[in-house]
Amino acid sequence: MKPSTKQAVETISEPMRDVETLPAPVRALRDKILAACDTGDIEALRIPIDWNEVRPLFERGARRPAGADPIETLKSLSFDRAGREILSLARAVLTQPFVRVKRGPFESYEWPAYARRPTPPANEEEARALWACVRFADLAPSDAQGRPKVMRIGVGADGVWHYFWNAD
Repeated sequence: MKPSTKQAVETISEPMRDVETLPAPVRALRDKILAACDTGDIEALRIPIDWNEVRPLFERGARRPAGADPIETLKSLSFDRAGREILSLARAVLTQPFVRVKRGPFESYEWPAYARRPTPPANEEEARALWACVRFADLAPSDAQGRPKVMRIGVGADGVWHYFWNAD
């Protein structure tokens, strides 16, 4: 018998801004990440990172050693090597509209909405908001469609932080 190659259909909501519509665990994690960003110290992200049983992913396909310190990983991804860029990006991403992504029975929330529902910025303010979500190292390269590589954060409906990486 052949294994099934069926994949769950993915549905993506329209962009939403009202954080009160988020499930309570998602809202709580978002608040913890934003509070960490307010400190200006990358070390403060350790608390929301460690809320998970499994650490969120910060790079696609990275070959970091098991047990690598996530804060050191974030510092290495930050242009300033101290993590200030990462804190700024996390704040910028989480203050944008978000989408609900359903794949079979799994539901998650992703910021910013335009990483999944790309539309050209309607005005200068939207353009600045989009570019505020791009790492300095990713300003020149673009994705397969020619759009900037926007950082995105994905959180399961249960409040588990799954990833914080660019949309590539």
